[in-house]
Amino acid sequence: MKKGMILSIISAICFGLVPLFTKIVLSMNYDVIAIGFFRFLGLGIFSACMIKIKKVPLKLDVSILPSIALDSFFQVLTLILLSTSYLFIPTGNATSLHFMYPIFVFLILYFYYKNHFSKVQWIALILSILGILFFIDFGNMNNGIGMLIAIVSGLTYAIYMVILDKQGLAALNPFVLAFYTCIMEVIVLGIIGIVIGSFSITVNGLAIVSVIALSALSIGGTLLLQVGTRLIGSGMASLFCLFEPLTSLFCGWFLLKDPILATNIIGCILIFAGIFLIMKPKKRRR
Repeated sequence: MKKGMILSIISAICFGLVPLFTKIVLSMNYDVIAIGFFRFLGLGIFSACMIKIKKVPLKLDVSILPSIALDSFFQVLTLILLSTSYLFIPTGNATSLHFMYPIFVFLILYFYYKNHFSKVQWIALILSILGILFFIDFGNMNNGIGMLIAIVSGLTYAIYMVILDKQGLAALNPFVLAFYTCIMEVIVLGIIGIVIGSFSITVNGLAIVSVIALSALSIGGTLLLQVGTRLIGSGMASLFCLFEPLTSLFCGWFLLKDPILATNIIGCILIFAGIFLIMKPKKRRR
C-alpha cells in the first residue's frame, strides 16, 4: 500500500509541473488541443518503444477494448472541458474547482460500487476539499457557466479514474494500456485540431524542449497513476493526486515569482493534514 501512495504522489508531482511548461508553449501559439495532442503522442511513442524493448505482448482481450475507449473518451473530454472553463473564469479558480474530483470519486465508489470508507478516510476527504476551497478566489467567481464546466471536468476525470480502477484497466501492463489509450486520444485530438486549426504553431528550440518536457511529465504522471491506482484504488489515489495543485503552487512561487497568499498556506496545511491522516500507520492492538 505504501508503494501505491508514493507512486500516486510522484504522479501528482509530475502533473503539477505540467502548467509550468504549458504556459511557455501557450505563448507560442499552441492551443490546448495541440498541447494535448503532442503530450499523448509523446506518451504513445514512449510506450511503444518500451513495449518493443521489453517484448511485452500487445494482444488484449477484445472485451476490454470498450472500457479502454470509454476511459480515453473521458480523459479527452476532461481536457476539453477544463480548457473551455478557462474562457469564462480565471485559470486558478477553474483548476481549483476541477480538483474537487475526489468528492466525485468517493461518491461514485460509495453509491454505485458500494465501497465502504473508514471514518478517517472521510475526514481526510473533507480536510482536503476544504483545503482546495482556500485556493479559490471567490471575488472572481462571477460566471456560473464557467464554474459549472470546471466542476463537470472534475466529474469526468473522476469517472476516468474509477473506470481505470473498476474496469480492470489498472491491472493491465501500464505501457500497453497507455499505448492503446494514446492511439485513440491522438486520433480524436488530431481530428479536432485539424478542424479548428490548432496546428498553426511556432517551431523553435524552446517550443521543442517544452513539448518534450510536457510529454516526459505526461509519461511519468500517467504511468505512475495507473500503477498507483492498481495498488491502492481510485479513492485513495484521488486524494494523493492533490499533491498536483500543491506542486503547481510551489513552482509558480519559486520559478515564476507568483505570490502565495495566506489562504493558500491554510489550504496547503489542510490538504497535508488530510493526506497525513491516511498515511499515518494504524496502531497495532496489543
